[in-house]
Amino acid sequence: MKYNILKKEWVLLAIFGISIMAVLFSSTRGFPGNPTVEDLNTIQWRADGPLELSPERGRFALMYSVVEDKSLQFSLPLARFVTPDLGINPKGEYVSLFAPGVSFLAIPGYVIGRYLGASQVGAFATSALFALMNLFLIYAIVKRLGGNAVTGLLGGMVFVFATPAFAYATTLYQHHISTFILLLSIYTLIRWNNFWSLALIWFLFALSVVVDNPNLFFMLPVSIVALGRIVWIESDVKNVAVRIRLLRILTFFGMVLPILFFLWFNQTSHGNPLKLSGTLPKVAAIDVNGNPTQSELAQSLNLGEQKPEREKTAVNFFRTRNLLSGFFIHFMSPDRGIISFTPVILLGIWGLVLVCRQYAKWGALLIAIILTNVLLYSMWGDPWGGWAFGSRYLIPAYALLSIGIGVLLHQWRKSILVSLVFFVLFFGSVAINTLGALTSNANPPQVEVLGIERLSGHEEKYTFMRNWQYLQTSGSKSFMYQAWAHRYVSPVEYYSILVGIIVIAGEILLLYATKKSTSKINPRANDQKI
Repeated sequence: MKYNILKKEWVLLAIFGISIMAVLFSSTRGFPGNPTVEDLNTIQWRADGPLELSPERGRFALMYSVVEDKSLQFSLPLARFVTPDLGINPKGEYVSLFAPGVSFLAIPGYVIGRYLGASQVGAFATSALFALMNLFLIYAIVKRLGGNAVTGLLGGMVFVFATPAFAYATTLYQHHISTFILLLSIYTLIRWNNFWSLALIWFLFALSVVVDNPNLFFMLPVSIVALGRIVWIESDVKNVAVRIRLLRILTFFGMVLPILFFLWFNQTSHGNPLKLSGTLPKVAAIDVNGNPTQSELAQSLNLGEQKPEREKTAVNFFRTRNLLSGFFIHFMSPDRGIISFTPVILLGIWGLVLVCRQYAKWGALLIAIILTNVLLYSMWGDPWGGWAFGSRYLIPAYALLSIGIGVLLHQWRKSILVSLVFFVLFFGSVAINTLGALTSNANPPQVEVLGIERLSGHEEKYTFMRNWQYLQTSGSKSFMYQAWAHRYVSPVEYYSILVGIIVIAGEILLLYATKKSTSKINPRANDQKI
């Protein structure tokens, strides 16, 4: 009988996975064709197309340069495409300002897409694939922490479709890859306690920095727990002893390959193995002769007569004086706040309290990572994330709170009130975030709106209503809509169909969880000494 239950569950997961990937692919932005560098510099591909923001362009350009030009340095046309977030190395070569991990991980998708005649779409589909894997990792972690298969899938759906993570699953950003590394590390900690699991965690720890440098901070709580499985302290009334598992010290070699790759990239691209991409001088524009034009770069090259500013370092991006305003921006503000964009995720706080009651160690780990995420980006010099849809910096926190939602929905599955509140918030959050996924992430922060209105001469929206306006006037940037669906439905109808599919799927899972006591396949979380 047990075999049949597991077999049915895997069939369910396969069908569910295919359906979710179909929705994600239906939302992925892009145009058909294999664009040349000249195409990329047109308005069609930039402002009006899928490569509207510099983080997308910077990562896409590095991938493009590696594949097409066999170089880590940008040609002049490619450098123009990347501005205003372009870097320059001491040799005067134009290079990426972003960590290289996303660009290299997107290469297989780009190559497959190029073979199929849609290279940019193939590259963007990398994010959708990682979003799907994140959904299943949330499902797996929920099952380990007191939930079941159905509520685990619901938790995963909340993360992927009911938070701003949806808008970043349709384009080429680092967020879903960073979240995958974090979730896989957490699942590995909970599921196993052996030599190879520790080696995997150290590998992921080093890889996370290659994907995005601030990931180092999010992975610190995970690394502390992992370190506790190598070295720990035992004490009694009379003695205190330090215990070390000598063989497990070898697991640190799991970090070697990502570190070597990172050092090689920094040396080849920047001329210094310890120089991070984000600390390079920034090029905002390039003149007709191919020279950089802004003062920061001129200072770095000893051009002009301006006084040099403080040297850019990774630490200089953070300021404790930004904390209060950062908290407001991430939680309360109309242009980025959780309450405005994903109110359903707040139920995850209650769920994490339930996790702490049953699995205190793992609940504490999840909360520590969330607090690190919130504190770090509340101190960040740009807590808005530039022009963005919602608070994109909190996407890892959304994933961990979604785990709490999965546990909450299991433990309160018989409560009609809890189910009703969840469904209403889920519906609203999906409707909001599907707008972002199908249209644009180029929402200005509220502090810039007055200046933009003076230039444009009309009212500029800065909440998700900007995306609703875009959907009605400009349509959808979805590749599937532009390539096929536009012949049969309007952009608003396409949006409504996708929202309906997601909400109905969530409602079916919710009804199954509340009306029927599902078989609980919940192996005990790994509570061995750390």
